[in-house]
Amino acid sequence: MRRIISISILALVVLAAIRLTTSSGNEAVNPEDRNEILQNAVMTSLDGSEVTLSDFAGKTVLIDIWETWCTPCLRSFPTLQKLMEDFPDDFIVLAVSPGYMDSPEQVKEFVENHDYDFTFVFGEDLARDLNVQSIPFKVYVDPEGQYVESILGTRGPERDYEKAREIIQQNL
Repeated sequence: MRRIISISILALVVLAAIRLTTSSGNEAVNPEDRNEILQNAVMTSLDGSEVTLSDFAGKTVLIDIWETWCTPCLRSFPTLQKLMEDFPDDFIVLAVSPGYMDSPEQVKEFVENHDYDFTFVFGEDLARDLNVQSIPFKVYVDPEGQYVESILGTRGPERDYEKAREIIQQNL
């Protein structure tokens, strides 16, 4: 238990340091700029190939910025998996590792040891360009690739599910 608390405190300190060194403040990225950032984002799959939002045209995309040590991030994964099962033709989770603390090897090990149907990618530039300062951070994108909404944190499995379902159904 002490080890978990120590790791959590260390993670918070590192994230605070990253935030202070990579941000000039708490300015938000406006929706128009987010659209441009999202349209131009190039992420890297676990096998090294390029991934862009246009790869998921026609589906509502949830960009979930997460890391393996983030308990709230991991607690939302079963809910996100259920959404993909409930809307297989209309919804996809793009699980983006921003590389704050996780190495590519840690992400790959996590994916190998868990059975989620998400598209896992590395996206340090995307997280930086969106000014993501804390995780979990979710960005919803409509089937045409346009920014819909972003959410910091979690509201619990039921409310997270309902919010995502609402966004998906608005885009059917």
